[in-house]
Amino acid sequence: MIESLPLFHAVSGRCVIVLGDGEAALAKRRLVERAGAEVCTDLDQGAARGARLAFVAHDDAARAEADAARARAAGMLVNVTDRPALCDFTVPSILDRSPVLVAFGTGGASAGLAKHLRLRFETLLPQTLGALARALADLRPR
Repeated sequence: MIESLPLFHAVSGRCVIVLGDGEAALAKRRLVERAGAEVCTDLDQGAARGARLAFVAHDDAARAEADAARARAAGMLVNVTDRPALCDFTVPSILDRSPVLVAFGTGGASAGLAKHLRLRFETLLPQTLGALARALADLRPR
């Protein structure tokens, strides 16, 4: 049995909550922006705009738990950086050959292992893989 269901969420043009300061929060902001979503930093405003995902990256554990509970109560799926027990989902290490994405996850057990696997596979998958995928997509109607 797998412990998590791997999914790819389409968030482009949507509000995704990112709460916190520091490098972890900045990394989540960059990830959300790369996916084409709008970063919302106010939980109440994000809930009003229909946000479905929330990233919480506070150093203070009590504040992280409180924000996670508020986001969850608003119907959002929550990821709390470095606190897998508080997460509804984890974020994999992503190998990006857009539109081909390969995600390495450990369910929060070891981000370092996921990163190591991604780095190994980066050497195996050519940079041109995305162009190949786009060319195949163009041929699909035929």
